[in-house]
Amino acid sequence: MKPRHRLTWIVLGLAVIASGASPAFAQMEHLGGGYLESSFPIGEWGKIAGFGMGLDGTDIIRFGPEKPFAWRVSTGLVYNFSRTVDVPSSNLLPGSALEIETKNWSLLFGIGPELSRRDADIMPFIYGTAGFDTYWTSSTLQGTASGLPYETEHGDSRIAFAYAAGVGLRRKVFEGYMGEISVEFRRGASHHFLLPELVTEDATGVHTDRSSRSSDQIILRIGSVLAN
Repeated sequence: MKPRHRLTWIVLGLAVIASGASPAFAQMEHLGGGYLESSFPIGEWGKIAGFGMGLDGTDIIRFGPEKPFAWRVSTGLVYNFSRTVDVPSSNLLPGSALEIETKNWSLLFGIGPELSRRDADIMPFIYGTAGFDTYWTSSTLQGTASGLPYETEHGDSRIAFAYAAGVGLRRKVFEGYMGEISVEFRRGASHHFLLPELVTEDATGVHTDRSSRSSDQIILRIGSVLAN
């Protein structure tokens, strides 16, 4: 059994036990969503990261077809395409010119509550999740330093806490099938990446700062939802 599905059933079991629950279990509704994602980096992450594309799979568990509250379990994979930005010339010595090329894979897992309207063909919803983001980031600092060729690699691979919040709409297409669009703010903590304004050069060489930062992005998600 896949880890995401295993956790879904664990959450299910705990919720059933907590509510005393064989009647609730009998009325349980399980929705499975598959989505295409577009990622728009913002904040400090937006200074170096490129536009991203990805895939998302989400399970929505509701204890009663008409109840507004549900549990949401999501797993998403995003690739941020390569982007190159220049280091400010004011940070460098005369005769130097450096640039940072960055690309990134990230895998997000999150679980949390969802509230939605249930009595219409078009159903708005709001949700929040918390979990972790796994980064595989590659940054290359390259160019000319003091008139000589210069190149260094600055990678970051780690698992860090992450959370997200979003709003969206679902529309019934036919029985058991819905289309969906949503917009989400996603923040991952403890991501180490280079910022161009924090690369400096002096007589002793080129200096970089890769301290911990958050990677913020806006996610546009479009897909379909099936009722199981």
